[in-house]
Amino acid sequence: MQKTYQKRLGWNESDVELTTPRMVEECPEIKCGEIKGKEIPLFFATDNNYLPFLSITLQSIKENSSREYDYKVYVLHSGVRSDYQEKIERFSEKGFEVSFVDVTEKLKDIAADLHMRDYYTCTTYFRVFIAGMFPQYDKALYLDCDTVVLGDISELYSYDLGSNLVAGAPCEGVNCFEVYKRYVREVDGLNPDYFFNAGVILMNLKGFREEGFYQQFAELLRKYKFTVIQDEDYLNVLCQDRVLRLPRAWNKTPVAPDYLERKDLRLVHYLMTWKPWHYDDIPYGEYFWEYAKKTEFYDEIKEMYDSFNATGVEKDKQCEASLKALAESEIARKDGYFKVHGKRYGNVEKA
Repeated sequence: MQKTYQKRLGWNESDVELTTPRMVEECPEIKCGEIKGKEIPLFFATDNNYLPFLSITLQSIKENSSREYDYKVYVLHSGVRSDYQEKIERFSEKGFEVSFVDVTEKLKDIAADLHMRDYYTCTTYFRVFIAGMFPQYDKALYLDCDTVVLGDISELYSYDLGSNLVAGAPCEGVNCFEVYKRYVREVDGLNPDYFFNAGVILMNLKGFREEGFYQQFAELLRKYKFTVIQDEDYLNVLCQDRVLRLPRAWNKTPVAPDYLERKDLRLVHYLMTWKPWHYDDIPYGEYFWEYAKKTEFYDEIKEMYDSFNATGVEKDKQCEASLKALAESEIARKDGYFKVHGKRYGNVEKA
């Protein structure tokens, strides 16, 4: 049977023109500092579903990043297939060490200390706890697994955070849709232009520890349950006014209507339903397949692409429609977070 290729463009298109900076050259306020020592810690959080795509991220990092540094790659998980783990571990070589870390028990202990619920079981929350689990690092990079790194990752790590808690690029998934911009303004109480995507962040781990970030996180969890953007909501609310705003070239997505040439790209993030392993018309999808072909997971990923059908398309459409509806319902709530609590974090005295 001949493959019926699925199109992603043409439904749920962006309805907002972006004004946030996309090019590195447009952000002269960003300063790069020296990298202390030679070690650069990189963190990922994943399950079996995303391990094949992590191989593509790692392949692209190895090919495009300076080898003057020693990269320590930590894959955080709560149980993965041994054969998948072995394939990923084969990326290890001198100057590029890959380690798998089962964080289940560590996070149970943290959650118990903070009297939290079961957020430690969700991989999307793992990044929140890196500072406590890895006290040997003052600074670290966290990347989602659905990314391709076309720039030198050491340049991203070298950005000077100063007193900021994180560095992140404006979230195109939010800023391209009016409903999510309203959600961020009215529910989170934040400026959408400065709402960062938590899939690519440089973290001030020392600052997290010194300022009791975990206690603040636990306090906010008890106050309000964000259901739309979830851990990204929590990070943006807690870190507000302490965020170094990166150009979107370091977190460029297929969602945005503008397009960057390869020479201007630093990192491509295939977020939401914009997956090149499902659709054949994803912007920047060629970079995904360029590196996928060089990994041990290529045949498996190609099978995902070949078997994706109209049923999958409808499921994706329903998923995005449901998320928009959830955002609308959260905006309409009279007991929404910002309506009830106002500004509790960041530069409160100037609010």
